[in-house]
Parts: sequence; C-alpha cells; structure tokens
Amino acid sequence: MTTWGVLFDMDGVLVDSASLHLRAYERVFRDLGLDFPDVARDAVLSGMARLQVLDLALPAAEADLKRRLSDAKPEALRTVLRNQADCSIPGATETVRALAQAGVPMAVVTNSRSPEIWMEKIGITNQIQVVVTGDDVSSPKPSAEGYLLGAERLGLPPESCLAIEDSHDGWTAAKSAGMRVAVLANERPDWLDSATVLMRRLDAARISSLLRITPAARR
Repeated sequence: MTTWGVLFDMDGVLVDSASLHLRAYERVFRDLGLDFPDVARDAVLSGMARLQVLDLALPAAEADLKRRLSDAKPEALRTVLRNQADCSIPGATETVRALAQAGVPMAVVTNSRSPEIWMEKIGITNQIQVVVTGDDVSSPKPSAEGYLLGAERLGLPPESCLAIEDSHDGWTAAKSAGMRVAVLANERPDWLDSATVLMRRLDAARISSLLRITPAARR
C-alpha cells in the first residue's frame, strides 16, 4: 500500500503568526530606540523574511545593527508568545494530532528560521517527524527546494506527498516539487489552478480522503 505524507506550511496554515511577529519586531526596535516604519509593518504582515523586513525598515543601516536586530528577534517573539493564550489556526492542532494517530508521516516546511517555538506553543512538536526551515535551504519558497528536502527526509517520493499551503509562493514551491497541493483559504484565489484543492478549514477526515487513507487505520 502506498504511504502518503502531509507537508504543512506553518505561518497561516498551522499558526496565526503575523500580528505576533509584528509585536516582536516593534519590541526589538523600541528597545534600541528605533521606529518601526509602516513599510516594514506591511512587509511583516505579508509574510516577508526577516532580512527583507530589516532591509525595508533600515535601508541605510550598517550590517552590524541589522545583525543585532535579527539576533534579538527570536527571543522577543518568545516573550510575546508567553503572553499569548493561543495562536493556532482553527482546527490545526486537532488535525495534526488525528493524522499522527492514524500513522501519517508529517513535516513542516517553512521559510521561518525558528518554527520550533510555534510548534511547541500549539503542542504539535511530538507529532511532526520532519521540520525544514529557512536555514536548511539555499533558496526559500517559491523555490521547490524545501519541499523536496522535506519529502526526502520523510523517505517519500514527492508524488506521494500532499502539501498544504496558503500563499502563492508556497503553492508554487509545492507544485514545482511535484506534489499534490491543497490551499487553505476562505475563497478560491485567482492564481489557483483547477487541480488544486481548496480547504476552508483544516480537517483530518478531509485530508485523509485526499490521501486515500482509511480513517479507522491506526498505528
């Protein structure tokens, strides 16, 4: 029997992180007496990587200052998270735990460089076998590199994997890797092709049906 795996994006699929990232950036800049400009706020909310955000926030700053800000960001985010009751996308934690109980191999593939703090916060660390971060690849999404690496570490061919995404870059990366893709969104994006499944909420039974998994199957 074919083994199927599920590879999740993190931000916007498993966790609702944008506003918390923004608070962390604002905290780091405030601690150094710096303003966090609107252009950088917009970049954070659109999901841009840390170095891109810092380049927009401080285009003329020296590399040492940007490095200090970058290094301080993860701890600032941990502080913000400690005061946050829940940051999971509705259905995310229950879906991951149900798929784990059914014996489905799972990975997280993200451009983030510190996904472990989010996974720990929503209680799925022990259910995810593989984590691919921005530090593991030479090219972030929309490159297929992260998804190909995730499949390799799961020991599965890409065509036996379902990627769950919420962005155009992520969708492009997973499609380029040769995976089936489901996109989590309330409405079908204009860029989505007819072969991609739209999911309005994460649901283990729906994912199981896409993977042709018998729901009663257990490890």
